[in-house]
This record gives sequence, C-alpha cells and structure tokens, in this order.
Amino acid sequence: MGARPRRIGVLGGTFDPIHTGHLALGALFARTLALDELVLMPAGQQPQKQGSTPAAHRLAMTRLAAQQLAAELEHSRPFTQLLVSTREIERAGPSYTVDTLREMRREVGPQASLSLLIGSDQLVRLDTWHAWRELFDYAHVCAAARPGFDRDAASAELREVFAAREKSALGVQSTPCGGILIDDSLAVDISATELRATLAHARDAATPPANLPEPVWRYIRAQHLYRA
Repeated sequence: MGARPRRIGVLGGTFDPIHTGHLALGALFARTLALDELVLMPAGQQPQKQGSTPAAHRLAMTRLAAQQLAAELEHSRPFTQLLVSTREIERAGPSYTVDTLREMRREVGPQASLSLLIGSDQLVRLDTWHAWRELFDYAHVCAAARPGFDRDAASAELREVFAAREKSALGVQSTPCGGILIDDSLAVDISATELRATLAHARDAATPPANLPEPVWRYIRAQHLYRA
C-alpha cells in the first residue's frame, strides 16, 4: 500500500486586516482535511479590489496572526505545518488565483491533494473570478458557510457546478483536485470592512476590538493604520 497523498490547503485573501474569522477558517479545514500544510497567502494586486493597505503591512499582520494560529495547530494530529507565502505579493501585475494554483500544482506534483480555502461569500460569486473553471484543474475548492448561507444566491451555472463537483472531506483528502466541499459548522461572520471602521473610530481604545488578534491590533496602532 502506497503512502497517502500530501494534503495542502491555501487560504488567501486581502487580509486587510487579517482577523479571527480567517484564523478560524484555517483551523477548521486543517482539522477537517487533516492538512499537512496550511498556507496563508496575502493577496498582491487584486483586480477586483482597489485601495488596499500596502502589501508590506498586510504581510506583517499575517505573520503576526500566523504565530497565534500555529500555536493552536501545534498539537494537531496529523501535525499541520503553517506557512506564510509571499508568492502573490511578489508577483508583478494583477494577481489571479488560477495562476497561483497552477504554479503550486507544478511544484507539489500531480498526486497531492491541493485545496483552495474560501468563505461562502466568495463561493457564491466564484463565477466572477478570472478563468474560474480552470481552478478545478489544479485544486479543490473548500468553503466555510457563513450564517445564512444560501446556495440559491449563486447563479444557475454555479449551482450546477456545486451539484456535479461536491465531495466529502474524505473525497477531498484522497484526490488531487476537482471537487467542492461546503462546510457549515463554523458559523462565523466577521467583516474586515466593519473592523476597519471600528479601528478608525477607536484609536484610543485600551483593548483590541472583538475578532482582531491582539498582536495585529498592536501592530496597527504602532503603524497608525486605518485612521479616520
């Protein structure tokens, strides 16, 4: 009997700022998929978003938050190694997820289970992403459903894809790519937009706002980010 496939999860995002919802999503799929590696990947130049905080700050906040998540995963079985990737930040020009997954698939080989980890808000608009159908050529798409998630909010085309590609956690673990897993156990709904608004109007607060890791909050204060 051969060795089982390597299992890798990629959690990307603007991370502006990274918050406990991101960490909870990563921890959820680290457990659910028994990941060998969880990669946090701050986005570079996103075609669908303008005016983000400079990449160097978002990367620094991601690294601080990663320390908290790594401590949580330290005793996971199997052990999940946590990595922070600068791949998209270092890429010149617009950063498309399909390009990232294509690169990673070449690096990890054809047998590894590679999963893109997203929130359900992104899942229902997946068909707006660049070359979105090609994502499944390189990875699975695993989504954590926010409270109130409704599949009917997706287009008819996407709903057909959900039905055709949905897999169990075991199915994702044991195959390289091509599936969709929707997990509704997280029940976390945190908005980075609302967090930025809170930070802008609470500059003198003695404690971090809810849902923001304390090291990230200290960095934001030291760097004077998100000022009104």
